[in-house]
Amino acid sequence: MRTLFCLIGCLLLLVACEGEENQKKDIALSSEGPTITLGSKAFTEQYLLMKMTALLLMEEGYEVKEVRFLDSPSIREAFLNNIVDLYWEYTNTAKIIYHKDGPGYDAMEAYQFVKKADEKEEIIWLDKSEFNSSWGLIMKKSFASEKGLTSVSDLVAYMNNDDSPALKMATNDEYLIREDGLDHLEDVYNFKVNQDQLLAVDSELLSLAVKEERVQVAVGMITDSRIEDYDLVILQDNRMAFPPYDAAPVVQKTILDLDPEIRGPLETLARTITNEEMVHLNYRVDVLHQDVGKVAKDFLQQSGLLPDE
Repeated sequence: MRTLFCLIGCLLLLVACEGEENQKKDIALSSEGPTITLGSKAFTEQYLLMKMTALLLMEEGYEVKEVRFLDSPSIREAFLNNIVDLYWEYTNTAKIIYHKDGPGYDAMEAYQFVKKADEKEEIIWLDKSEFNSSWGLIMKKSFASEKGLTSVSDLVAYMNNDDSPALKMATNDEYLIREDGLDHLEDVYNFKVNQDQLLAVDSELLSLAVKEERVQVAVGMITDSRIEDYDLVILQDNRMAFPPYDAAPVVQKTILDLDPEIRGPLETLARTITNEEMVHLNYRVDVLHQDVGKVAKDFLQQSGLLPDE
């Protein structure tokens, strides 16, 4: 009889342990678990990166909240104050704006610098992508061809010619104050853009300003898909004035401590994205006016990162 009671007791203990383990799993995947707050800056590729991240995390059982911010300083401040748990940042943005260290022109050195510097703040940079969201000078292909302009040096020579009409240049507000911004460009190429030649517009409208001939040249992102759609061209940066801005997921250490496995799918995504892929995704959203969520999901499914429905 004593043996029977011991056997029953063991069975009850086994069932209780199994139930407790299942309960732990249920809690980890339930809606009562921690919500991960994702952030993005106010332009298309950032919306896409945030949405891809959200879809991957939801596939892993997380609840996510998506928040858009105006610019780099605002999202960084939110991140430092634990309002945001995870977002995609660019290496030289962090190096120049946040750490006040000046631009880095070697992609891996810039990445290693910000990774090490942010670790002190318990901010973790996951593996970077090969997607470089750098800047460049863009203008109408017809204008560049007519004037024989293929490089920034060609443009500067044209602008410094007394017989050439004054050109207008568009940029966003952030580029005007960045350490590697307009002042740096002027120093590297030894030219000057007067205030009456400058037009500050939203990042999303830079290529349109060139297309509509409100300006003749703009400092725009080289991944802007409308460059091709508007028949524009990127001038060769022959003096390397524009440093690389490789994108990488940045996450609070507390999130990784809670679940280290979150690193895997995000770093796989980072290794998957290329400049060509991002230009095409931007094109679908900006030019074809397709939904960001659909475009992000299509990319993840086609890349094998999400299962087909």
